[in-house]
Amino acid sequence: MPQYMLLLHMVPNYNIDLPREKMLEMTKRYMAWSDALRQKGRLVGGEKLAAGGVRHIRVKDGKPVASDGPYAEAKDVIGGYFVIEARDGAEVEAIVQDCPHLALAPTNWIEIRPVDDMAAVRKAAAAAS
Repeated sequence: MPQYMLLLHMVPNYNIDLPREKMLEMTKRYMAWSDALRQKGRLVGGEKLAAGGVRHIRVKDGKPVASDGPYAEAKDVIGGYFVIEARDGAEVEAIVQDCPHLALAPTNWIEIRPVDDMAAVRKAAAAAS
């Protein structure tokens, strides 16, 4: 079954000052949603991404260079992700409509990215070597 990555976009630090109780409530909503997907056999994985420690690696003058990234002008960041299985794009859109991320803040949004199945490419590469 095709897999899709759901990238959870949000305004930087929108939840940093929320009271502990509100954060627990949010976490429970995400866990309930993902547990329901797991029980249906649709959840492949997913995690919240940490706000700090982010590094960007770019090539400059032919060499990889690490930086903290240009966050001051960032309008949104990716706060987490899920990988799910769905029959097609229409089904994944229907699944995403119930994701609590969309209801937690009007500025939150979800990017759906199909995951390419690389099994055939790996098999061809292995056969060529």
